[in-house]
Amino acid sequence: MCGAHRSKAISQIKQRLKDKLPTCVISTQLVEAGVDLDFPIVYRALAGLDSIAQAAGRCNREGLLEQGRVVVFAPPSKIPAGYLRQAAEIGRRLVSNKMDGLLTQEMFEQFFKELYWLQGSNLDKHDILKDLASDGELRFSFYTAAQKFKLINDKQYSPVIVCYEEGEKLIEQLKKLGPERWLMRKLQRYIVNLPKHVHTKLCNEGAIIEAYPGIFVQEYGAMYHPDLGFCAHKSMIYEPDDLII
Repeated sequence: MCGAHRSKAISQIKQRLKDKLPTCVISTQLVEAGVDLDFPIVYRALAGLDSIAQAAGRCNREGLLEQGRVVVFAPPSKIPAGYLRQAAEIGRRLVSNKMDGLLTQEMFEQFFKELYWLQGSNLDKHDILKDLASDGELRFSFYTAAQKFKLINDKQYSPVIVCYEEGEKLIEQLKKLGPERWLMRKLQRYIVNLPKHVHTKLCNEGAIIEAYPGIFVQEYGAMYHPDLGFCAHKSMIYEPDDLII
């Protein structure tokens, strides 16, 4: 989903919860990153203790119930290899050995000690800590450290402006007026980032086009679903309305 779509979905969820309507939300782990939602029950696939704690923070968040309920389950599919699987396996072992007090300070200390030990040199593979070390005169290489640090490797993704609600009208304005600053600020709410190989494939198919150098827009409207967001696999699937002249 683009930013405008996420905001609308979250507002709808909050309103349904406020109105006490039956509401089931299936989300990626991004909902744990500061999204202020309050559910009576939360189901979380097995993960690291940090992710479990964040998911639990969406259960009875406002303290309106005497007690909320958080269920951690083992998913039928394999957890992706790498950091996520390592964190989940440590979490599985620690949880299975303790039936109460799962989110205590001692448990987190043990969790992060084991996780950081497994990560080893990968924790600082760009040697950022050396840039943040004092040279004896309290001079630090903050700029160099900032250039190296990437929470998300943006080299693996490319942005595209999507046709979601007002975004479609703004794209038409972009094609006519060019990348005016005020217009580009509005369009930021209608951007999704695609893996490079998907982005290239859709460009080759004509499903997205380069409206201006480095600015790509969605050309085929059916790819953006009002509930699911951007669906790259629909680039070559035509809706009935698309075949009517």
